[in-house]
Order: sequence, then C-alpha cells, then structure tokens
Amino acid sequence: MKLLTLHVDYINFKPLKKALKSIADLSETEMKGGSVKEALVVMVAVEKGDSVGDSVKELVSNVKDIAKQVGAKSVVLYPYAHLSNNLSAPNVASEVLEKAESALTKSFKVVRAPFGYYKEFELKVKGHPLSELSRSFGHSEGPTPPTQKVSGSN
Repeated sequence: MKLLTLHVDYINFKPLKKALKSIADLSETEMKGGSVKEALVVMVAVEKGDSVGDSVKELVSNVKDIAKQVGAKSVVLYPYAHLSNNLSAPNVASEVLEKAESALTKSFKVVRAPFGYYKEFELKVKGHPLSELSRSFGHSEGPTPPTQKVSGSN
C-alpha cells in the first residue's frame, strides 16, 4: 500500500464519471462531491498482495499517528491509483477504504471520496515540515518512515 498524506487548508472534489464499469452508480448527492476544511488528506493506493485486515490496520495506525502530529480533526480518504503501478483488485481496495473509514470515524470526522470514479479536485497544502508525507507498507515490507529534504552538498 502506498500513501501520500497532505495537511491542507481545504480540499474540494467532485466525481465526474466512472473509471470502472463494475462500480455502483453514485447518488445525486454523492455526485455533487465534497469540501472539507482543515483536514489530513490521505491519498491511498492498495496494491496486489495487500491483505484487507493488515492494510486497514496499517492505514488506520498511520493516519492516527500523522493526524495527531499535525493536529488534524478531519480526515479525507482519497483513492489515488496513480501512486502505484501494481494495484490490487478494485473490490479489495474498496473494502480497505470502507473499513478504514469505519475505524477512523471513532476518532475523526471522516470523508471518503468515491472509489472508481474520475474526479476533479482542488486543494491547498499547508507549508510546514509534516504537511507532505509519503508512506509505503505491505505484505513484504514494513512502514517507510517519512522522508525529509536535506539541503546542502558534500
């Protein structure tokens, strides 16, 4: 699984059309999209070999950890296939996101962007050191610590 977390002032998103034929139609309300202020946006790509149970556990743990560090009370789970070229089956990815949403709702206001749709989005990322982090974990590797830019040369 690959994550890109962004601590944002806001995110606006709107589904435009299905990317996967097998995905259920969205309601009229869901097609209007969403807008969240002061949130941790978690862009997620579930990969082949990722198990639902372990992936949900890692995703929830990482989101809680990062949200605590940045002081976010709202979380946006955003399916983002562009983080990987080794994607899981759509039903696995969708289940991971649904179960993660359910678990995170106990601690945060959670919005989940539609899975399997092309979406337009706009966001404004804050500029502090933890506002942009990537994480990678899966069945054969542990969590990747956040990377930081190093300035200067040797």
